[in-house]
Formats: sequence, C-alpha cells, structure tokens
Amino acid sequence: DDEEETTGMGDMEEDYGDGPEFDPDMMQQDAEMEGMEPGAVSPQQIRSMHGKMDKNTDGKASIDEVLAFSNEMRKIIARKDIRSILDGMDINKDGKLGLDEFLKDMDSWGGEEADAEDNKEVVRRKALETQKFKLADRSGDGMLDVEELPALFYPETHEGVLEAVTLDTMKTKDLNGDGKLTVKEFWEGDAQDPEQREAEISEEEKEDFKKLDANGDGVIDLAEMKHWESGRFHAKDAITKMFEIADKDKDGHVTADELDAAREQIEGSDAQYHLMEWAEHDELQ
Repeated sequence: DDEEETTGMGDMEEDYGDGPEFDPDMMQQDAEMEGMEPGAVSPQQIRSMHGKMDKNTDGKASIDEVLAFSNEMRKIIARKDIRSILDGMDINKDGKLGLDEFLKDMDSWGGEEADAEDNKEVVRRKALETQKFKLADRSGDGMLDVEELPALFYPETHEGVLEAVTLDTMKTKDLNGDGKLTVKEFWEGDAQDPEQREAEISEEEKEDFKKLDANGDGVIDLAEMKHWESGRFHAKDAITKMFEIADKDKDGHVTADELDAAREQIEGSDAQYHLMEWAEHDELQ
C-alpha cells in the first residue's frame, strides 16, 4: 500500500502540497458573519473536536491522538477539495482526469511572457507532474478518479508521490550533489539570486533545521526532508506548542476544559489555524 499516515497541513508559510491552500482571511470573514471574533474557534467546536481527538475516551487527548486526528482531517480535506479541482480540469466531463487534461491545465499556470530559464523550469515541472500523475494512477488506466486524485494534489497522502516531490526539492537545493542538505542548502540552495544564497541564516531557521535533523548528523537526508515536505514537521511543532500552553497540569495530555481555556492564548498561532481549518471541514458549527 502506497499510502502513509500523515499529520498534514504544515505551517502557513510553507507550500508542502499542490492542493488549494487554507485561507485564514476567508475563515475570519465567515466568523464575523456568524457573530464570532475574527479567527475564533467556538467552545462548542473545541469540545466537539476534542471528543474526536480523544480516541480512548479517557477525557484527555495526547499529542499522538491530536496528530492522528490531524492525519484524518487532512484526508477529509483532500477528498472534499478534490471534487472542485476535478470539475475545473475535467474537460470531457467523464468524472476522471486524464494526463493530457492535466498538462493542458498546467499551461495556464504561468504567464504569457517567459525567458529561457522560465521555459526550463516549465519543462522540469511538467516532468515532475507527469511522474506524480503516473504514481497516483493505481489502476494504471492513464486516468485519475476521485479516489486517486488526492495523491496528485496532496503528495503527503501518498508515499510514492511524496518521495518524488521530496527528491525533486532536494535536487534543486543540493548544490554539491551529495544527496543531503546542509543548513545553507536547505534554506537558500534553490535561491535564484546569488546574493540571497549568501544571506545570513536566522536563529529561528537554524533551530528548525536542528529539530528536523533527527539523527543529529548536521545534514538533512531524504527521510528527514519528507517529514518537512509532508507538513508533519510543522503540524507536530504547532501542536507541541499548543500543548505547552494548554496543558496546565503538565501531564502530557489536554482535557476539553484545558483546550477551551487556552483559546485566547493560542490566538494568532499556527495551532489556531489548524483548529480553524479542522473546524471548518469537520462541519462542527
């Protein structure tokens, strides 16, 4: 089986998938229309989500349980979003996406004016997207149905597609071609501007690199990079920080009361954006 459990939906600044991005601004507008504070998640939504996170029904949710809930929500989001994506690309309206339809849609992604470097990038991107398409095509019929499509636009839901995307990312950053990324390559290796490649790495970036470097060897390998590309790193980081705020008795778990009491403290954090997205797609209102 090519699928792998994922924590999905990483940080708001990182593009770790090709599907539609979560829009906090739109969520805030919806909240205002419903009489809620912009960006707010209601107590009812918090408690409903907590009940679904708490798989063993002991009244408390662990970090692992919240990450598992994040996994499931990512799959739900992918399945819901994919139908609108298919409607826009399915030229012959047969309910499936052919490679030719997909590549034709790709032609509209860029602008009309392109230089040699832009054209080179288009060729590279089309090769990658074709590879992803074929990996997602489990049936091998050259078409992607609604069950296969999520893998194309949400690589984190399919191990083979995720690996292809990660290898491509590493190739664009790996300046010395050793198959691993130094901290400089990781953050600036794909920068087009030579001056940007020489930019100083911030302390926050160094800290993120250190946390991602699971084996502590000072470089990022494929397995570690997949953790970043899939969004798992960002999701776990956001949820861990949420626990640091909400887990008042420091028992490694959060109750519904603790999570509800922390709503104002986590406002504006990545964790809040996760909660907002989960609440919207879980239809908890």
